[in-house]
Amino acid sequence: MIRPIGRWATVLLIFYLNYAQGLSRTQEFQRYDGWYNNLANPDWGTAGSRLHRDAPSNYKDGVYMMNNSLPSARIISDLVFKGPSGIPNKRNMTTMLAFFSQVVAYEIMASTSVGCPLEIEKIPVPRCDPVFDINERTAWIDASFIYSTQEPWVATQRSFKNGRLLEGPMPGYPPFNNPHIPLNNPPPPQIHRLMSPDRLFILGDSRVNENPGLLSFGLILYRWHNIQADRIQATHSDWTDEEVFQAARRFLIAVLQKIILYDFLPALLGEGVTIPPYNKYMPHVPPGISHSFSAAAFRFPHSIVPPAMLLRKRGHECEFRNEVGGYPALRLCQNWWNAQDIVREYSVDEIILGMASQIAEADDNVVVEDLRDYIFGPMHFTRLDVVSSSIMRGRDNGLPSYNTMRRTFGLKTRDWHEINPQQYSNNSKMFDDLASLYNRDIGSLDAYVGGMLEGSDNGPGELFSAIIKDQFIRLRDSDRFWFENPLNGLFTNEEILQIHNVTLRDIIKDTTDISENMLQKDVFFWRNGDPCPQPFQVNNTGLEPCVPFMRFDHFTGNEVTYIFTLIGLACIPLVCIGIGYLLVQQRIKMGWEVSFDQLSATAIDDEPKKDRYSVRAFEWLQEELVRQVVIEFSKGCMVVRKPRGGKLRKIFFPKMNKVQIIHSEPNASTMHGPYVLIRVPKTHDCVVRLPSDKHLADFLANLEKTVKSLEVEVEISTERNDQLLARAETKQRRQDRLDHFFREAYARAFNHPELKDVSQSEEEDPDEVLKETITRHELAQAMGMREDDLFVQRMFAVTAHQNSDCLSFAEFLEVLKKFSNGTIKEKCELLFSMCDVNGDGEVNRTEFIDFLKSLKSAAGVKLSEISQTDVIESVLYRSGITRDNEWITKADFESILSQTETQIGRVPPVGLDFRGARMKVNLQETASLSSFAVPIEHHSLTRTFFGSIAAFMETYRQHIAIMFIYICVNIIVFTERFWHFRYEVEHRDLRRVMGAGIAITRGAAAGISFNMALILLTVCRNVITVVRDTPLGEFIPFDSAISFHKIVAYFALFWSIVHTVGHCVNFYHVATQSQEGLQCLFQEAVFGSNFLPSISYWFYGTITGLTGIALIIVISIIYVFAIPSFMKRAYHAFRLTHLLNIAFYALTLLHGLPKLLDSPKFWYYIIGPVCVFVIDRVMGMRQEYKQLQVLNASLLPSGKEIFEKIPFQEIFRHHLPPIQATRIVYIPIWTG
Repeated sequence: MIRPIGRWATVLLIFYLNYAQGLSRTQEFQRYDGWYNNLANPDWGTAGSRLHRDAPSNYKDGVYMMNNSLPSARIISDLVFKGPSGIPNKRNMTTMLAFFSQVVAYEIMASTSVGCPLEIEKIPVPRCDPVFDINERTAWIDASFIYSTQEPWVATQRSFKNGRLLEGPMPGYPPFNNPHIPLNNPPPPQIHRLMSPDRLFILGDSRVNENPGLLSFGLILYRWHNIQADRIQATHSDWTDEEVFQAARRFLIAVLQKIILYDFLPALLGEGVTIPPYNKYMPHVPPGISHSFSAAAFRFPHSIVPPAMLLRKRGHECEFRNEVGGYPALRLCQNWWNAQDIVREYSVDEIILGMASQIAEADDNVVVEDLRDYIFGPMHFTRLDVVSSSIMRGRDNGLPSYNTMRRTFGLKTRDWHEINPQQYSNNSKMFDDLASLYNRDIGSLDAYVGGMLEGSDNGPGELFSAIIKDQFIRLRDSDRFWFENPLNGLFTNEEILQIHNVTLRDIIKDTTDISENMLQKDVFFWRNGDPCPQPFQVNNTGLEPCVPFMRFDHFTGNEVTYIFTLIGLACIPLVCIGIGYLLVQQRIKMGWEVSFDQLSATAIDDEPKKDRYSVRAFEWLQEELVRQVVIEFSKGCMVVRKPRGGKLRKIFFPKMNKVQIIHSEPNASTMHGPYVLIRVPKTHDCVVRLPSDKHLADFLANLEKTVKSLEVEVEISTERNDQLLARAETKQRRQDRLDHFFREAYARAFNHPELKDVSQSEEEDPDEVLKETITRHELAQAMGMREDDLFVQRMFAVTAHQNSDCLSFAEFLEVLKKFSNGTIKEKCELLFSMCDVNGDGEVNRTEFIDFLKSLKSAAGVKLSEISQTDVIESVLYRSGITRDNEWITKADFESILSQTETQIGRVPPVGLDFRGARMKVNLQETASLSSFAVPIEHHSLTRTFFGSIAAFMETYRQHIAIMFIYICVNIIVFTERFWHFRYEVEHRDLRRVMGAGIAITRGAAAGISFNMALILLTVCRNVITVVRDTPLGEFIPFDSAISFHKIVAYFALFWSIVHTVGHCVNFYHVATQSQEGLQCLFQEAVFGSNFLPSISYWFYGTITGLTGIALIIVISIIYVFAIPSFMKRAYHAFRLTHLLNIAFYALTLLHGLPKLLDSPKFWYYIIGPVCVFVIDRVMGMRQEYKQLQVLNASLLPSGKEIFEKIPFQEIFRHHLPPIQATRIVYIPIWTG
């Protein structure tokens, strides 16, 4: 309980009343972060400012590298600072001063935090022995130890009622850290595990919960603020909460300034060191905490810290606890970062009383093992040596040597025996061994080691006393808000005098239940006659033993998760491939190809005609192609028609022959109808899928009825869908055979064995092949002409002798041989017979002219109708055939041919495009008939190779230029990010932890961003159509946009793989880091002090990890179903999975939002292309409402090309259904 107000001393009560009356509510509020305490240099002494260098730096390279030639800090620690504990302080200095010195240190500096990048320096240890630094606190004495240096932190501590600091559930204590203020919360080394930060008290300094003594001082100052706030509020009830709070803070700061400078500092420095009186505010005096002060001099109080703390019970009796955890004193090494539990169990009063009675350790160079061997450390190395750390920190700060430091502060240099003559006489061996470590070079001695050796019974030696005194005098003189400065208007002269009368003893009495007779007048010393002496001098004997240091591997326990995660990521593409394969196989098996998804057909029969049956069905042409048809049975044949009219195919059932019918096995569970295969000799199979099994029965019944009168044998069998489709000889398969047959026929007719099909099996009989037949339609297709062309009809009529509906290969071979080996007369007779339909030896003039016109398609001649007529009439006239001659005889025909050479030169060769080989026939030159292949010039291999390269580069020069630019940009984008993260972010420790992996992954990320932005532009078809007509079209091959789209996709996939593999390696490196290392790596991330991120967290607990896994899944799906083999057989799945690109872009944006490694830059790349893409979509939507004017359309002989006469500007906006590959051909204007 806090002592009631009625028990306060009368003098203090009068002082407080006078003080409250003298306060002004209009004064300037002092900032928390230290800014503007010095108006001439407002940033001096601020939180985050540089340490002040009062002596020249001593770096190996003059910049930052430590001098590694100096002896091991641990060896020096063992040699100089190791010694017995329990040596009482000769000045009877109490532990109150030892722990209050830590309050002072934390009040004005915090320069021991881990910097970025982590600079891990190895300290060699003997066998069997288990640049400018930043001050994160303000340099000013402004009670930041209680209030913090940050406004949000202060706001968390305030109650915002009557100017008080917030109380927790325990009266007189601040709240626990439920808001998760970033308090220091290292794992207590005695238990070696992370603890919840909720157990810690919230005060202004993050380190306040380190030990019971430090926390006790924080609590009494916290309580004293509330006491002042209550007194001010009672006197000035009209003041606002902010005014009361700032007034109480201002008074606490003033009292703390007085206690530190005029009570604590003389006590620490000892007799002979006087503090000069305050003169005036000096704005040009630098207040910054110096390197020599923070890294050397103010570490002298380490020597007076005891190994344990005595706890003294409250009351008038002088009674100490002897059962603190079963031991007579509270061991420090076993209670690091457990102060809150000690304070709650034993109270602040007992800790304060114990410190007031307990004598500190001697002012010498010996440091107790609780600090020298068992100070707290990180999780992976729980115990550290505060002496070794101090020596290394001095070297890291670039402190000059001992004698250089003495010269800087106007002191004489010393030799080894002069550092501490008294101690040298008692232990000269230690000095000799120390000199040997430094190669007897006193000029290399660390300033911290020499300064600690100067310590004597009267306190610090000359060097440390000079440094400490200089530091505090500079802090006082340069602070505009110093309480003794009459110009700042904070206090009157009377109030300043009254502040000088307040001591730490007064604050303790006001904030605890400790009575006046239980404390000595000067709590920093215990002198004879003071109340309650200590029962014994505390040493290591009889105390709780310290738990030795323990190690920790941060990757322990992550092995299984990491391995199986990598296996899972590698299996994602394989799973997608497997799903795609099963989908394709299932669709083939079920007969539900992608094309069915694009079609819709009713299962209702057409209205049947009186004498014929018809049914709607799907005709299966090949694996990726089906079409809607109507099946009709007519007399002796089956007709396949288009749903909207037009005959597609007519299958005749030959008499006295066999028709084979194979249909699917009945399956009631299937949602699709059965397949039926109709196999008739001398034609390719017809495969249709009927709507249902009922239609199958009707189909078979009508088929039998149709062939009954023809005495045709019908063989009906059943097979599985996959077997049925595999054995079907479709049109495509038939065409492959025809290609082979034609080549075999050409090879025989023209005596060129090299024209044979190289894919022909040796087991096939060529004679058997030539017994096959082809229809008129197949002949027209082979010639590259239409079936209704006059030339095709006449040639088929002349050639087909056995059957008017089909042509055998033997008959076709006979015609070819006549052209190749026959005489001119035989060739003329053949051509005349093609014109003489009736066979009466005469040809109608009109029919002859029409026949010649039909040759233009075969000859490749491009003439207008009028030009053709004029040329033909001219030839007839010169042959003696006038317009009056209605009939042309064979003699006239020979006369026409004889005039050809003189009139129009050589007869144009007739081009017969027989499926890949072009036959050029010259009717007047026998030599031209000996070969139909274009002669090939034979060159050397080198000339051919370089010639083909030159031809390729000439043809694709635009493409090559664009690809060169594109690849260069990829390299530049990657290299820029690679260089940045490899050499320009050393302060974040990324390269040191992840090596080249981080640079590679960030470069790959930039490559992904660039390519995914560019790939959007390649699909903007409407914009490309517009830009093609601009001058850019002369330099950029816009017609190859889809090919370029694929190339960009390949590059994006490559960078994605590099990025993914790289981060899988990087995650391993990250999972091995400590909390301090993670704070350097991910400066935008905030981790709880009791949370150690595992590999599971990085993969599954962050937005970056989860979106990364999702992106791998999305990319795998998109790319797998974009593989040509999958796209060909499952086009609908390809289209659906490509819609996942929307998710890809969204996930990529989310992927970079946490800013773990870098600020998100993906949207910089895509913002322009996205705008273009949106414009393109708007243009496309507008075109959907416009009617396309198609003047004429006709199906070309290949069956896969459509010639359409449409306006040129609209041609590239026309999109046909993706049932089959479609090409829109623009016919150029011929000039004759």
